[in-house]
Amino acid sequence: MLRLALRLPWLALGAIGTVLLSTAPARAFERQWHLGGGLGAAAPTDYSGGPAFGIHGAYGLSDVFDLRLELQASRNGVASLPVWFYGTRFALAYKVDVIQWIPYAAISGGGFAIVWEGSALVRPSAGAMFGLDYAVSRHVGLGVLGAGDYVFVDSGITVLALLVRAEYRFGW
Repeated sequence: MLRLALRLPWLALGAIGTVLLSTAPARAFERQWHLGGGLGAAAPTDYSGGPAFGIHGAYGLSDVFDLRLELQASRNGVASLPVWFYGTRFALAYKVDVIQWIPYAAISGGGFAIVWEGSALVRPSAGAMFGLDYAVSRHVGLGVLGAGDYVFVDSGITVLALLVRAEYRFGW
């Protein structure tokens, strides 16, 4: 009996070690897809602020990096002339996955089409995005996105946007 009592702590440690070493590795949100949209406002340099909407898709490369595709449109103006800004950005996002609250920052490159009275100008852009998502559930997220894009035109235009967004997540 004494021999069994002396062996129990070693047996317990061995059992705990076996369980800890044999569990599957945690894979938070890698290979996860995101599809969503948002509404808000955009304010390009030298143009009036106006309503904006966007759609986005993302793919989780790991639990900290996402590849994103963002499409955005806003209606702005100069004096009484309405001007539409259509933007496309590809981004690499770094996120801090803190259970339900997920802050992230991204750098992006893409382009903008500026359309007014039957004319259009298409130029490349570069920018940064900052956001905060809240995981309502494993499949549903709500969040806010702030984006700033520099459009490479002669005078340079900076398009600032703030969107409230919702998304569906799947495929992990």
